[in-house]
Amino acid sequence: MYSQIFDQPMFYKSIGVLCAGLVVAFSMPVTANAETGFEGEFWKKGIHFQITGEAIPIAEDGIHDPTNITAMYGLQLPVEAMQDFPRDNAGLLDWVQALKQGHIAPRSDVTGEADALKPLDLDILFTDTGALPNVLFPHQPHTEWLACKNCHPAVFVKKKGANNIQMNDILSGKYCGLCHGKIAFPPTKNCMRCHSVPKTKAQKK
Repeated sequence: MYSQIFDQPMFYKSIGVLCAGLVVAFSMPVTANAETGFEGEFWKKGIHFQITGEAIPIAEDGIHDPTNITAMYGLQLPVEAMQDFPRDNAGLLDWVQALKQGHIAPRSDVTGEADALKPLDLDILFTDTGALPNVLFPHQPHTEWLACKNCHPAVFVKKKGANNIQMNDILSGKYCGLCHGKIAFPPTKNCMRCHSVPKTKAQKK
């Protein structure tokens, strides 16, 4: 069944953006950058299709496997698939708005036959952010296309205070950095999309 599904070219066309995103998010190498000490390769290679007007052949982008025929020719090119997608004030793809505006319709599984995902409306506030504003993590836009098991417990432990998330960890591809900087917006390009809640006077002291 699995192999039959993936032998159909039209199947790839229909979920090209989602498949491309998952490939990027979970297969890119993470290596140290000599200039910064902590930025991985994906900061150089994973942003190309997020920048307006920039297109790099997928065989040369450092993300797709040029020996994989399906990756090269079975999926719609990112620059074509995403050309009309909404962007944030930094010019990066805004996946939340792309979903709301109907540009994409993620499936709950590869066949589209599983029950629809149930978004969770739960915000988590991170206040240990140094001099920067606090970080508000909204579950809803993430759970509109990710199941709980995608992140819990392998990426985040479901317990308050159990995840000691440091920015260096994110930039090296851990925690939020598993997706952000690869397919989701990179935290080095628009800090305020995460650090969106001003600190209170008590927190500033």
